Parts: sequence; structure tokens; C-alpha cells
Amino acid sequence: MNRIVTEEEQKTEQAHDKDTVKFTAKVKRLADFDFNINREQLIRQGPFMAYICLLVILFIYNSHRSEKIIRETDRLTREVKDLRSEYISALSELMGESKQSTVAQKLAPFGIKELKNPPSKITYSGK
Repeated sequence: MNRIVTEEEQKTEQAHDKDTVKFTAKVKRLADFDFNINREQLIRQGPFMAYICLLVILFIYNSHRSEKIIRETDRLTREVKDLRSEYISALSELMGESKQSTVAQKLAPFGIKELKNPPSKITYSGK
């Protein structure tokens, strides 16, 4: 079935063909690593490249910072474990030193002896 092509349809097809050719040429240049960049294009892309560089710098900073925090957390965890074990050993030593028999032995050179009978309550009724 034949039909008559209007001028608008013909212009649209030609524009589409031109876009396809331009795109194909760009892809071919990319495949050949043929980058012809002039000064105007470079200046126009400057802010975008600065933005990309800023994002890369922020990414690197963030990764270094997170690694530093992880190392600090590990160091503090080890320190807490060491301090906890030191606390437990000091507490057990204190428990051993505060036994009644140990206290009596340490006070014997000063002449203080252990009570044999329980202490009694002293009351004072005078005014």
C-alpha cells in the first residue's frame, strides 16, 4: 500500500536519521578512544568534574574515617577487657584481704587481738 509522505514526516525522518548518525559516530569515537575535546567543552564540563572530584574526596575521607573509628573501637574493646580482668583480680584480692582471719593476722603485731565473745551494747542513762 502506497501513501503520500508529507513534508513534515519527511523532515521528521531526516532529523531522526541525523540523530542516529550522530549517536553512531559518538559511539564509534568512544570505541576507538578518540576524544577530541576543545577548550569550550572542557570549560563547560568543569563544574561537573569539580563535583565528581569533590565526591571522590568525600568518599576517600569517609572510608578513612570509618577505618579509624573501627581501629579505635577495637583498641577500646581490648582495653575494656584488660580493665575488667584487672578489676576482677583486684576484687578477689580484696575479698581475700578482708577475711576475718587475714585481718587478725595483720593486726597481731600491733597487739590487737580477735574477740572471743560477741560485743556488748553500752548504755548511758545519766543526764
